[in-house]
Amino acid sequence: GRQFFNCRFNPCLLRGLSRLKAGKPREAMSDFLAAAEYPENLSVGRSRNDPRAAQIAYYTGCAYEAIDDAEKAKQCFVDATEQQGRFRSPEARFYRALSLKKLGREAEAAEDFEELIKTGTERLSRDEDTDFFAKFGEQQTRQAQQASAFYTLGLGYLGKGDNNAARNQFEAAAKLNVSHVWARVQAAELK
Repeated sequence: GRQFFNCRFNPCLLRGLSRLKAGKPREAMSDFLAAAEYPENLSVGRSRNDPRAAQIAYYTGCAYEAIDDAEKAKQCFVDATEQQGRFRSPEARFYRALSLKKLGREAEAAEDFEELIKTGTERLSRDEDTDFFAKFGEQQTRQAQQASAFYTLGLGYLGKGDNNAARNQFEAAAKLNVSHVWARVQAAELK
């Protein structure tokens, strides 16, 4: 069920990002709201640790900002900071930190960005025999692990405003794992 859900909402999220960038916040908002919906045909409810929930809440907040609805935007940013998925997913932590910045909580955001850089660096420096990702229930190849580490580094650098370093990390991640959609999306945004 989870894979169906992930496949379903990524296209909505990607289309919403494209529309938001094109200056169409209302259309983008409809995509973000669709991305946040959990399919009714699945027997289980939305996980409280949904790794994309903070990302969806953040971009929904940005769409509300673009149509001058500060109250709803703020609520979306608050929602993004409260997502439990931030503890497991680099994206969740990144979008939580971006939301913290929107809420004027710069110091907390900076800590999250630094933690992303630290985590990515540690993952790259781990001994090849150590299967760091196994404890999260994922069996990944060393190459996929490295791609994930580069992506995590890229998010940290992007959050700190170092776009060149971020782009380099995202490009490295995309080269190591050609199916890493978000690494390609982030790298393309920085060109």
